[in-house]
Amino acid sequence: MKDLILRSLKGDSEAYTCLIEQIQDELYRIALSQLDNIDDINDAIQETIIHSYNKLYTLKNYDYFKTWIIRILINECHTIYRKNIKQKKLLNKIENSNNNYINFQNDFANRENDIDFNLLLKSLKPDDRLILTLYYKNNYSTTEIANILNKNVNTIKSKIVRAKSKLKQLYDEGGINYEINK
Repeated sequence: MKDLILRSLKGDSEAYTCLIEQIQDELYRIALSQLDNIDDINDAIQETIIHSYNKLYTLKNYDYFKTWIIRILINECHTIYRKNIKQKKLLNKIENSNNNYINFQNDFANRENDIDFNLLLKSLKPDDRLILTLYYKNNYSTTEIANILNKNVNTIKSKIVRAKSKLKQLYDEGGINYEINK
């Protein structure tokens, strides 16, 4: 990976493309955990690739390339998420209705048996969703997650325990057909 980074710094765009191809699945899963819309996910990844390519020279330690680019992606996702929240608030004022929320509740109740891990994750706070996605889907250690999110390792461990507890509570209350590993 270090060789590809050095070649990218010299202007070799194909080397940078190879770098991105190595981590594209992880980038997608992380963006998916943060955003609901496929267009937003693609926008976040595209902006991350452009931003990281333009700022690659600022990377101090090449061993942390993946952590560095994931941090950029998370920031892009947060930016898009905040933009979407503002747009949703504006639309709610214009429409002056709760139809979307009521439809979501009805849909949730009707599909109780079809709930999967991703839907359960969506019921958590974005920060908890991200941590569980990094931990369970991308198999990052708590130390790696702490480095990515610039948080204390014990904070990450506590958040995982609390989020698992919330998921277990949802499981117990919702009659979901599969168990969440403890």
